[in-house]
Amino acid sequence: MPAIDLQVLQVSVSVVAVVAALGAVALTHHFASLRDRKNKQREQRIAYLIGAYRALCKANNHPRLHEVADDVEQAVADVQLLGSSEQIKLIQAFATDLGEGRIAELNPLLNSLRDSLRDELGAERTLRRLVWLRIGRPEDGAPKTPRSEG
Repeated sequence: MPAIDLQVLQVSVSVVAVVAALGAVALTHHFASLRDRKNKQREQRIAYLIGAYRALCKANNHPRLHEVADDVEQAVADVQLLGSSEQIKLIQAFATDLGEGRIAELNPLLNSLRDSLRDELGAERTLRRLVWLRIGRPEDGAPKTPRSEG
């Protein structure tokens, strides 16, 4: 009789070991799937906010804002969808000010976006202020000055 009990015990231990191994594999897969989904969401959020940052940078101090209006409208929507609470507050203030007074300040929002994106990407924070470069372009139809090469 003790031999049968020993065989039952061995089979039971084997079954428990197999079930435990399968459970560990299932849990590992579950947590890996959650991590992958979270990483994908983070990547998409970063991509959208970088696009919004670029569109708003392009619009900042643009001499003909109507030329970039579609990009600015999309950036406003993206920041309201994916930005932090502070960024949503700033983009809403920007949109309201622009709509009411036809002039609005973007630098606080752009600084916030820059700081949060640098944090997300693991880049060092910078305290430097934003600098904008606008290169004048000849108007359509205006004669272009030839460059001499020497």
